[in-house]
Amino acid sequence: MFLDAELRELAEAKERLVIQTDIRRQVIQLEVLALRSRVRRTFSGLALGFGLAGKALDFLRARRERR
Repeated sequence: MFLDAELRELAEAKERLVIQTDIRRQVIQLEVLALRSRVRRTFSGLALGFGLAGKALDFLRARRERR
């Protein structure tokens, strides 16, 4: 009887550990996805900014050449 209760408690503890590990793994996956998304948005914003800066420089260069 005592050993059965001990085995049951160990099995329940193992099951809780499995669930906790799975939840942690899923949280880490979500954090990695969020980080990738932020990095992509940052690079997209930088590319857009560089493109806009290039167009502004081209406009100013053309304006200076017309004078």
